[in-house]
Amino acid sequence: MKLSIILINYNSSDFTLRCVASIREQTRVPDYELIIVDNNSQPDDFARLQPLAGEPAVTLVRSRLNLGFAGGNMLGVQAASPNAAYYFFLNNDCQLLTDVCGRLYEYMEQHPDVGVCVPQMYNEAGERQHSFSYFPTPGVKLVGHGAMRLFRPDGYPSLKTAYEMPVRVPVVSGSAMFVRATAFAEVGGFDTVYFLYCEEEDLCKRLAQRGHPAVLVPDARFVHYSGGSTRRNLNIEKEFYISLFHYYRKFHSWPARLLLRLFFFLKTIRKVNRDRMYAPLAFFILRGSPVRDSLRYKQNIARH
Repeated sequence: MKLSIILINYNSSDFTLRCVASIREQTRVPDYELIIVDNNSQPDDFARLQPLAGEPAVTLVRSRLNLGFAGGNMLGVQAASPNAAYYFFLNNDCQLLTDVCGRLYEYMEQHPDVGVCVPQMYNEAGERQHSFSYFPTPGVKLVGHGAMRLFRPDGYPSLKTAYEMPVRVPVVSGSAMFVRATAFAEVGGFDTVYFLYCEEEDLCKRLAQRGHPAVLVPDARFVHYSGGSTRRNLNIEKEFYISLFHYYRKFHSWPARLLLRLFFFLKTIRKVNRDRMYAPLAFFILRGSPVRDSLRYKQNIARH
């Protein structure tokens, strides 16, 4: 197999089925496989996916534990062909508008140094969306990417520009990551300590450190439906900061982490009048957003 397309399903089989249909309709790469990882959905939701298991080049894997984004995708890699040249990690709430896989495959074959690329994202209204972002450095968080661009214009390409040609970007969107398998293996794949959030920043950072840049390929296009996104609440907000500070512990010094902890505490505590949820969240940040409080550790192994 030249390409392994990996989807994660979590109680969202309708999105998954529509995503698979768009892959079948648009993809012209002759040798590809679909790996669908069910992240411990409800039995009736998983049952809707069962017919896919009978289709050619489709593998349906069910986890008895919600492994999160990174863990679910790594389970997909385990089930993928060992000879795959590329992995396409695609959110199930996406639909391809063009031959995304063929275009990204062609680009990666022509640029062997590139580690990961991303197509151009649109919303369901047809409006162009950001397909890339910036590393969450202390500079970006404290003064903003606009100010940082004054010092390093090449490191902060504009989010507002409608690019027509491929452009190097810091971090690709996690909703559609087309990754070179050898580079992915070289850096050890996704860090499965992350349960939700920051997985793409972490992966792009480690790829860049090994000389494998990230690229936006704008003539490959897809839709990302907001309806499949995670609903925000206190636990989900905590999970964001758990991931963010895990990233900082890996790539930034303790003085920078302390400064950021105080910054986010003050930024969050100011929102208490808007929603009382922000009070416990602010003090959670002040405590350092410990990984032990992740939702990963608040679940049981399914027995069905």
